[in-house]
Amino acid sequence: PGHFVALNAPPRTHLPTMSAEPLADEPSRGEPTTVFPFRDAALAAGLKDKIVAKAFKEGGKKGVEIEGAADTSGLTCFCTRMISSNGDIRLLQAAMEGMNSVPDPEDPEERKGCSGAIAKLIISEDEPGKKIAMVAYVPEALKSQLNAIEWMKSVCETELGGGVGGAPDDSSTDTWATSTAVEDTSKDFFYLKMKDNTLNAAIAYLREKGLFQDDEDEEEEGDNAAADFEW
Repeated sequence: PGHFVALNAPPRTHLPTMSAEPLADEPSRGEPTTVFPFRDAALAAGLKDKIVAKAFKEGGKKGVEIEGAADTSGLTCFCTRMISSNGDIRLLQAAMEGMNSVPDPEDPEERKGCSGAIAKLIISEDEPGKKIAMVAYVPEALKSQLNAIEWMKSVCETELGGGVGGAPDDSSTDTWATSTAVEDTSKDFFYLKMKDNTLNAAIAYLREKGLFQDDEDEEEEGDNAAADFEW
């Protein structure tokens, strides 16, 4: 769908600059995940089973795609929009759990998730409510290079295109940060502009941190497995 920003356009490539070595201690390489507190919390809050399952499944599907791109291209940070969460932070956190989940190796047909070694900031919009939910996740192994709260704060406080608004929630940590930005025309925060700015601001922060490589920094041209992958 047209909601994503392409990772790069041929023939040049955009690649993160962090190490592509597997992170053996991250959840994507560990025991199968059996506990999903955010998914369970969404259900306990009264959200319908099918709605929660759809958001979780979308996260799992996207996660395994991210893992594949990371294994072949060195991608270690990722930003994208999620459709099924509908701007609900509870669903979006469940989607992130789906992305990070470790599948049962005995059931390869249901392989989902697997991207717990990848830092991610995901976004979901609620157009009728004119609000945008965001979740940032940073694996423990990358904490020295990236902080989830600071990443989220940079998006909320960006000046790109008129800004986004909002702020990291008080419950945010260095590895897991959440925020919901709501249109506030009195402060010149307009939903359509906010929607356009979130993804660009998230990528811009990675670029500022030296975690996203621009075309002009690319030493070699050629095929890149991530070239057709959508941010």
